[in-house]
Amino acid sequence: MEQFDVPPTPENYAVWISFASDTNPELCESVRSQIESGTAFTDDINSDLFDQYFQWRAIQDAILESGGMMSRELGNVQESLRAAEADTQAYGETLAGATSQLGEAVSDPGIKKLVESLVSATAKMQRRSHDLESKLQATSKEVTQLRDNLERVREEAMTDALTGIANRKRFDESLRKARREADTGGTPLSLVLCDIDFFKRFNDTWGHQTGDQIIRFVAGCLTRHAPESHIVARYGGEEFGIVMPGATPEEALAIAEKIRRTVESKKLLRKSTNEDLGNITISMGIATYQGSESIETLIERADTHLYRSKTEGRNRTTTDGATSQLGRDAA
Repeated sequence: MEQFDVPPTPENYAVWISFASDTNPELCESVRSQIESGTAFTDDINSDLFDQYFQWRAIQDAILESGGMMSRELGNVQESLRAAEADTQAYGETLAGATSQLGEAVSDPGIKKLVESLVSATAKMQRRSHDLESKLQATSKEVTQLRDNLERVREEAMTDALTGIANRKRFDESLRKARREADTGGTPLSLVLCDIDFFKRFNDTWGHQTGDQIIRFVAGCLTRHAPESHIVARYGGEEFGIVMPGATPEEALAIAEKIRRTVESKKLLRKSTNEDLGNITISMGIATYQGSESIETLIERADTHLYRSKTEGRNRTTTDGATSQLGRDAA
């Protein structure tokens, strides 16, 4: 770590201890490739290595997968037990029939008693098999419930409580993943940052509950118009972000403008009093990923474009190329 100027953080220690002990072949290959390429271990690269191989979500995925495998195995065992129970029942019926026939054909009470004891033992095994199947069914339900609970907890940890969209943690994770895919597959990646215009004025005038209502409204517009493959997140306060894997600058601009026009076209009423809040507008900034740039640089460019939209009059979208004419005319 000292040789390659890697800061001594807990996350970096986890990566390099695994590399030194050769416990994760994929991680070792990634680190070796980085060393051989001669590229510096930047903060961004170090974060990517930790996110990819040590992030808690990966551990949760493994737990969920294990739970699924356990459920499937329990199901197989239940099927085997049902088949065994059916076979045991058939065997018991055969023995019972043999007892009846022996009673008519054989006078030796010792043989009859032996067969009757076999029939009794078979019935006892049937009851035990049935009890075991019932216990396995209960266990299978518990495993399924645990998996569902874990999935729900994970979703809650990655979801903004006010709006129901992704939170900042999921935004950061999704952006890093999208950047890796863009680097690997050579596909485009765009990032949109969005801010509600004059939000403080609404908050000061109408109160925080009305402010929350406006935030939820904008979040709904973003979610409604963004494709399922895009990640809509609350970036912080009244600011939002959309991670757009596979989106070209033109596609990102078209989606952003559709969202901006939708928000602008709606008139909001205050829920508690039905007072007219007027039109809400948003300003947006779009940056398209340029190969090898850091996540921080990409976010900074989108934020710069957003700032330009705000300073040039708001209610507009600024991209790497220019400010949207539609927004300028509407303002």
